[in-house]
Amino acid sequence: MVADVARLVREVPIPRPFSMNALIGRLNRHRDKPIRLMRGDLSGTMPTGLLLRTEAADYIVVIRDVQRGHARHIHFHELGHILLEDAEVAGPCLPRGDPRCREAAELMAEEFAHQLAERIDAHSLRSGFGGENHAVTSMGKTFAATTDLRGLNA
Repeated sequence: MVADVARLVREVPIPRPFSMNALIGRLNRHRDKPIRLMRGDLSGTMPTGLLLRTEAADYIVVIRDVQRGHARHIHFHELGHILLEDAEVAGPCLPRGDPRCREAAELMAEEFAHQLAERIDAHSLRSGFGGENHAVTSMGKTFAATTDLRGLNA
């Protein structure tokens, strides 16, 4: 199961620099049905995010007041459901109505979300050392513009 998820994560066309909208755009170019990201005003005992699959599109809905990092994880998790089902990576499932099948699907989507985040974060970390990280570059320019204090005795 984890190997199937890892293979699928490696096939995801990650945009550089990463943005969720660019990722969805790339995925949509390879699918018959578009994925749409939405923010919703869900209240009460509703989950913080959900996936709605229709004939016209797949909708990933995240409530408005979810923090950015949590929203990213929800997007990745729901993308996992979409891509795992599209790739027919169902794992050791029984009939779809069986609760154990739903539990396996949730575990696989969660694994997908974690592996995708690790892949994206690992690239971001590497690019920080390769000169592509704009914050590091800007900081270097700022310090280069100031007086070099290394030779002074304080």
